Amino acid sequence: MIGPYRQPIVQFLQEQATESLQHALEAGELITGLDGHPSQKIAEIEESNDHSVTQILSESLDHEQHAVSLYQSLLDEVSDASVMLEEYARGKISAEEQHALEVKKMLKDYSPALQV
Repeated sequence: MIGPYRQPIVQFLQEQATESLQHALEAGELITGLDGHPSQKIAEIEESNDHSVTQILSESLDHEQHAVSLYQSLLDEVSDASVMLEEYARGKISAEEQHALEVKKMLKDYSPALQV
């Protein structure tokens, strides 16, 4: 990332990465607790090679919105089957929606005319 506000945004993104790892660990614990085997595959992440603040934040917003859709799919799948899994999915949806709101606010700081 480049730009005058690089450091706070890098810190924010590092915190998001740490939280993503925690989410993966929690999911793995649930999967093994339900007698499953967590995948070791890592999802593809699109890379634009544009390291501007607005591009990185836009990519981050896309990532957050994708996570919301995945957790929503999980919620749809487990509804009325497991209260624990419903609450897990709802908690993750809430967290990812909050992240998306934060990223949207940050994007507005860099491009006031940008309507996300």
